[in-house]
Amino acid sequence: MGGRTVVGARNAAWFTALLATAIMLLALSPLPLAAEVEARVGSAVAPAVGAVRDMLRPVTDVVLHAGQIDELSQENAALRQALARSEADLAALREGRIALEQARALVESVGADAGQTVTATVILRDPAPGRQSVVLNAGSRDGVRPGQPVMGAGATLVGIVTEVDTGRSRVRLVTDRDSAIAALLQSSRTAGSLVGTGEGLRLDFVSVDTKVAAGDVVLTSALGGLLPPGLLVGRVAEVEARKQELFQSIVVAPLANLDRVEQVLIMTGFQPGAVLDDALGEASDDALAAPTAAAAPTASDESAP
Repeated sequence: MGGRTVVGARNAAWFTALLATAIMLLALSPLPLAAEVEARVGSAVAPAVGAVRDMLRPVTDVVLHAGQIDELSQENAALRQALARSEADLAALREGRIALEQARALVESVGADAGQTVTATVILRDPAPGRQSVVLNAGSRDGVRPGQPVMGAGATLVGIVTEVDTGRSRVRLVTDRDSAIAALLQSSRTAGSLVGTGEGLRLDFVSVDTKVAAGDVVLTSALGGLLPPGLLVGRVAEVEARKQELFQSIVVAPLANLDRVEQVLIMTGFQPGAVLDDALGEASDDALAAPTAAAAPTASDESAP
């Protein structure tokens, strides 16, 4: 504060001296020697006048060009808005291209063997701990029904549809704690129950006598008719077999990256239980036809007395 006061007093003294000099020059202007005195005084105070002019120039420039500065500020704001819109449009185009490429890769990896499918995008994830489910942007209007398998890249099973709305559907991922599907080991063709742990997978009900090694592929099984057979699910990561136990403890690592899945394929052509119902229907028809055939009289029976 003291320094500012000294500087202010010094500037005031300079301005006072300049003002007094100007008044003196005006008073002495009628005298014969006034021109020479004025020239000498002018040359003496010229540096001070130049310094004052340099100090005041930014202020005068702002005052003189205030309108232009405001106009330039408005143009700058408009350019920023246009640039932001262009960047948003470019990002949307990039996301659309990425989604299209992912969907094309999914269709190519699954092939025609999967039958009728619908491509869908993950639009929501369940944040609850241990609850592994996602919401897709495809629903009943797209042919989606509860129980249909959902596949990721490489024809790997991601989950199963549990709830369906007109334009959306919820999928329970295979790692969810409530997930349990029929599966088998590809190497030994041994069946088991593949359950979710909330973080990964575990294969239950595999006898301790079954040879299981890390890296064995786990596929879906047709047992129960709830899933098509042969879909890739995971690989055996850890195996622990205790002689006092009936079953082995088998940890399975999912083949699909469930934390980063964005595009999926829903097998809308698969109807859960349809194959099993057909098989049961054929079996019941055969069972009904067998007694009829046994009761029908043969030609030898008719000719017998």
